[in-house]
Amino acid sequence: MARRRDVLVSTTPTIEGVKVIRHLKPIYANIVIGTNLFSDFTASLTDVFGGYSNKYQNKLNIIYEDAVKKIKQSCFDIGGNCVLGLKIDIDEISGKGKSMFMITAIGTAVIAEIELKTIKSSKVFDDKVSVNDINELRFKNKIVGSVKDGKLNFSDETWSFITSNQMGEILLPVLNYFETFDKKNDFQPSVDFEKYEEKLNIYIDNLPNDNKIEQLYSFIKHTESKITALKVSLIIKELFLFDFEKTIELINSDRIPIKKIGLKIATFDKSHYDSKDIEGLRKLLKVIETSFKELGEKTTKKKMLSSKEQEIWICECNTTNTLEDKNNYCSSCQNDIYGFTMTELKPSEVKIYLEGKINLITELTK
Repeated sequence: MARRRDVLVSTTPTIEGVKVIRHLKPIYANIVIGTNLFSDFTASLTDVFGGYSNKYQNKLNIIYEDAVKKIKQSCFDIGGNCVLGLKIDIDEISGKGKSMFMITAIGTAVIAEIELKTIKSSKVFDDKVSVNDINELRFKNKIVGSVKDGKLNFSDETWSFITSNQMGEILLPVLNYFETFDKKNDFQPSVDFEKYEEKLNIYIDNLPNDNKIEQLYSFIKHTESKITALKVSLIIKELFLFDFEKTIELINSDRIPIKKIGLKIATFDKSHYDSKDIEGLRKLLKVIETSFKELGEKTTKKKMLSSKEQEIWICECNTTNTLEDKNNYCSSCQNDIYGFTMTELKPSEVKIYLEGKINLITELTK
């Protein structure tokens, strides 16, 4: 599924409130169009005043916007979130008696820490209020009111509005809607659920990172529905929203199902890594090594018709099992001594995976 990401774009090499963490590389976008696109310019000059054509200018603006969208996508594809020094040129190219225009957008993709106030201040404000502004605020207030009343209608119009306006303040109520599918046991593929899931991912992807990461992890931590928590964790995976500290909080939870989801999230990826992340991965490894304790009780008992003793463990379900090997599962509940079923991801498996990732990042960042 194609995803969009807000990428800050500036024609200047620096922006107030933006700290460049890493310069990635120069990026560009080209758009080639035929001159027939501007046929109205020569066909009719009725809108020309003082050598200026409104239709011609409007079409150029659309093309410029398309070039900016393309360069934003190029930046996002390589893990950037900001383009600095943007320059757009338009040139005429000719060949075989035909003329075309080529629009070229060039800039430098960077990874940056962007203050929320910088994003807000990048919008142009004035003291004029349009009818569209009034209608947008009216619809926004209607949505917020519907959320408070528990009657939010997930129509296409609602999804479009909350996505384009980055309404992060209603993210938790929107996530709560997941639980209605859980209660109906309706997580099976269906038109309603697949549409909701698709729209939800697009909506979340357009929210500022600091907003959505906090709320997604908080939702997983506090929801009573294991299935819903797993579904939300997949959003973290798909949108590359992995966070070291938030994942550690889940693994340190007192609730076993949440600890297991945190363990699964530990295998998810960020959109990019650098040498500083190695320390985060090592910290995560230590937490995993110490957070999953044996839940059963180990002891010994004499074998039948023998004076020899054998090791046994008593599962949480009070079933007595022999300790023939460390991968032994309870004969009753099918859990091992750490509370994992045979098909669940184990701490030992995640440990091996993270150690391998550390080695790869170390090699690539030398």
